[in-house]
Amino acid sequence: MAGLVPNARSRRIEESATLAITAKAAKMKQAGFDVVSLGAGEPDFPTPAPIAKAGVRAIEQGKTRYTAAPGVPELRAAGSAWLKATFDLAYTPDEVMVCAGAKAALHMALDAVVEPGDPVLILAPYWVSYPALVTMADGKPVVVPPVPDRGFVHDAAAIDAACKQHGAKGIVVNFPNNPSGAVPNREQVQAIVDVCRTNGMWIVSDEIYGTLLYDGARHVSPASLPGGRERTLVVNGFTKSHTLTGWRTSFLAGPRPVIDACCRIQSQVLGNPCTISQEAMLEACRTPLPDDQAKRMQAFGERRDFLVKEINTIPGLRLAAPRGAFYALVDARELCRKRGIDDVVLCEQLLDQQKLAAVPGSAFAIPGFVRLSYAASMDELKKAIDRLRKFVSAS
Repeated sequence: MAGLVPNARSRRIEESATLAITAKAAKMKQAGFDVVSLGAGEPDFPTPAPIAKAGVRAIEQGKTRYTAAPGVPELRAAGSAWLKATFDLAYTPDEVMVCAGAKAALHMALDAVVEPGDPVLILAPYWVSYPALVTMADGKPVVVPPVPDRGFVHDAAAIDAACKQHGAKGIVVNFPNNPSGAVPNREQVQAIVDVCRTNGMWIVSDEIYGTLLYDGARHVSPASLPGGRERTLVVNGFTKSHTLTGWRTSFLAGPRPVIDACCRIQSQVLGNPCTISQEAMLEACRTPLPDDQAKRMQAFGERRDFLVKEINTIPGLRLAAPRGAFYALVDARELCRKRGIDDVVLCEQLLDQQKLAAVPGSAFAIPGFVRLSYAASMDELKKAIDRLRKFVSAS
């Protein structure tokens, strides 16, 4: 061997598109450009004070040492209680573990259930990391094409057909959805569960946006439905709802034998989640903050409504109102056709010409669309709309 080289699997892993866009925008800001960045899904609200203070107390009290790999027992118990109270999911504390963010929880889950070469269905549009995480678990990602005309909620028959065609062993679902904001109803989720039960498939359900809902939408976990619990691993937590993005915490819940396997994997990969962050997460479980959450959701709702109203007045762009999360998946197919470009070039031009950072839909397997995050402030969104108008009106 001439020198150290990365292996074939690592070469198949691409950099996260959202992080890449955010990093480029940050670099431009550092160079003095007035960049509006709507790439990353990170709320502009601070971590609520009681939760942040719990982290500070942990440092002051010397709670900075190793914990058990799956998290401190108190937090596993608190997570069990929180999942029951918030989503009516009944898990014992030993069926709940703490991970270092949703991405780490997904990694542990997939590593524990994917066999080498297993086909795994991923419903498009999907969060950009799902295919890479399946690949890192030695699985084979199989993308089920997006259905914008159905509100981004797939028909059970299409999922069943994809399963049979590819011999799928499992499926990754994400509702409320990033990037579309889709929220299926109970019957639609039950239909997915029924397909999985009939075909002997497991489900990894990313529910990190489960409390961020609009217009009376309700989040239904596949694990709460008949035939779902025994085949589902649930990822959830406070990352998006409480701005714990940098604290890197999450819960992974599921049947005890699989959670035990995930704990063993985590013991070798991480050791344990950050001890300080666990104390903050424990406070989040124990201390509901309805006023803070109401303030956030009011702001997100106003921002969503603003984008829906304004974008639908810009020629060549369309936006259906998201029902969950805080992303606007803008249909730019008409604009792309008119200019003879794709969504990737469109986003490159937006950043270069108008200093507006957005993520191309191709990163989520929905070409011709563009994702804007409205986790940013209203002032930033107003500037973004002005720049978007200027970009579209330019000859």
